[in-house]
Amino acid sequence: MSRKKNNSNDKTGLTIDYSRMGIMTIEEFKQALWTDIQILKDEHNVKYVTKPKLKLGLTDAFGECAPLRGRYDGKPIYRLHTQYNRPACWDYDLS
Repeated sequence: MSRKKNNSNDKTGLTIDYSRMGIMTIEEFKQALWTDIQILKDEHNVKYVTKPKLKLGLTDAFGECAPLRGRYDGKPIYRLHTQYNRPACWDYDLS
């Protein structure tokens, strides 16, 4: 049995584009993201996602590039791994 190749033309994913909003504070972005997630859940009945990614263009208040740097060593940071931990009990029906 052959495996399906990862096709960049696959249209099963969803892109939510915030670029038209211009420079936003992190709080404004958090609210916009939360609102869109609620719309997906409430109006479109989305219940599950897989392999979600979030790519941010980090800037200062004037739109100048502001790369993220480590708090202690000052080295550039390009990828953060989530600190969210999904409880294992959610994988089992314990009722």
